[in-house]
Amino acid sequence: MSPKLREAFDAYVDSEPQQPASAWPEFQQLAHLLEEAGAPVQPLLAGCTCWHPKAGGVAMPGELAVYRRLVA
Repeated sequence: MSPKLREAFDAYVDSEPQQPASAWPEFQQLAHLLEEAGAPVQPLLAGCTCWHPKAGGVAMPGELAVYRRLVA
């Protein structure tokens, strides 16, 4: 993981979720960097990038997998 991706992930986790996701700059930055890295970003599923601990709700397995890998 690059330092830039790590910083984007930390900023994402520290941020408050916003709807729509297109208005959430930390989400957009993380999604962009994950796509560049070839991670399984799913933009057709409501812009899912990875699970967010403050968002609540049900996470898709792919979202949790991205989150857990980034945390590790």
